[in-house]
Amino acid sequence: MNLQQNYQIFRPVLVMVVGVPASGKTSLALEMARRLFQGCYLSKDLIQTPFTDTERVNGEIYSFIQGPTYHILLQFAETQLSLGKIPIIDAPFSINHWRKDAYSDWLTPFQKLAQEKEARLAVIRCVPPSIEILKERIVQRHYQWDAWKLQNWREFNEREPVDFPIQHDDVLDIKTDQPANLLAKEVILEYLSGESI
Repeated sequence: MNLQQNYQIFRPVLVMVVGVPASGKTSLALEMARRLFQGCYLSKDLIQTPFTDTERVNGEIYSFIQGPTYHILLQFAETQLSLGKIPIIDAPFSINHWRKDAYSDWLTPFQKLAQEKEARLAVIRCVPPSIEILKERIVQRHYQWDAWKLQNWREFNEREPVDFPIQHDDVLDIKTDQPANLLAKEVILEYLSGESI
């Protein structure tokens, strides 16, 4: 028997869950997709890991798949909105603001898509409870590509601050200091204006 409460949103919305690595994005985004009647989930990592399970952000393979990954996320959002679904995109986008490439302005194409589909673009930035807890989370997940972050902790935090700039007027900063099910309920009911079903 499923005792978990589910929700529905009665207007088109494109949800982007962003934040620095280990900020709690994936846990929150998955729980939102689980609880939302129309929710559907896709993450940047799901697309990239089969091609690059040893590197992130830098490297020859990453450079090759960066563009296709971005376009898949955008196309996924467009398709799901067309089907009356609520796409939930899980991707950091925490480093794009200073990288001088075609994806430094990662948000504008999603803003245009939402406007074309007459949908709300809701951006949720996950914020860890503290920098110390962020470091603990990164250590505990044992990812190969986190070695540089831990060895260059100060530089990593300067490159990817938890409050990295987002040029959008509909952004919710959510501190990931509670279980994902509680955070998802709060986000759905209070920020996305969902209703219980």
